[in-house]
Amino acid sequence: MKISLNLFTNSTLSAPRTDIIRRTYDSFCDTFGSEYPVTVWCDPHPNYKQGKYYIEDLKKIFPVVNVTGSLSDGYKKSILNTDSEFLFQCEHDWSFNKSLIKHSLEEIASVMSAHSIYHLRFNKRANIIQGWDIGLIEKYYPLNGKVFQYCETSCLSNNPHLINVKTYREKCLPLIQVKSGSKGIEENLTHVGLVGAIYGGLNYPATVKHQDGRRSR
Repeated sequence: MKISLNLFTNSTLSAPRTDIIRRTYDSFCDTFGSEYPVTVWCDPHPNYKQGKYYIEDLKKIFPVVNVTGSLSDGYKKSILNTDSEFLFQCEHDWSFNKSLIKHSLEEIASVMSAHSIYHLRFNKRANIIQGWDIGLIEKYYPLNGKVFQYCETSCLSNNPHLINVKTYREKCLPLIQVKSGSKGIEENLTHVGLVGAIYGGLNYPATVKHQDGRRSR
C-alpha cells in the first residue's frame, strides 16, 4: 500500500524560520521512517509579510510545497489530489513519542483496512474520557501474534492522524468546509455520527506533544 505524508503549516510569528516544521518532520522520520513521500501545504497568513520568504525557505527543504488559503483549503486539496491509499496528516508543530508508538504505519494501515477505520489519530493526552472525547470504547485486533489496541471515539481531531483515503473521501470530505485560519475540519467531523480511532488502549499515555507553533518565535 502507498502511504504519503502531508505537513500543514502557515506563516506564524516565527516566519520565515523553518526550525519548527523541521523538528516535526525529523520527529516523524525518527518514529516512522523517511521513505514516505512528503508534501507541504502552506498558508502565508497571518504573518503575510514574511509568508513569501517562509515559502521560499520551505522549498529549499521539501520537494513539494503548495500555497493554500487556509488549513482547511490545503487539507481538502491534499485528499483530493493524491493517488495514495493512506495519508498521514500532520500540522507543523508536533513531536512524536517514539518509545510509545510500537507499530509501523504499514501495520497500522493494515488494521485500519481490516476494521474499516478511516481516521486514526495519535493523542496529545492519555486515552481517557476528556474534552471532545466524550466516550471511548477499547478495541482489540490480533496482529503478528500480538494484540493491537485502539479506542473508538466520535471525535475526529486534527491531532496527527492517518486516514484511509477512499473511505475518508466518502464519509468525511463532504463535511469539511473551507474556512480561514484553522477552522472547518475537526469541529465539522466531531459528534456527527462518524467513528474515529485513537492509537492505544484505554489510559494509554500521550503519543504526541504539541509545540504550539503559533506562539513560538
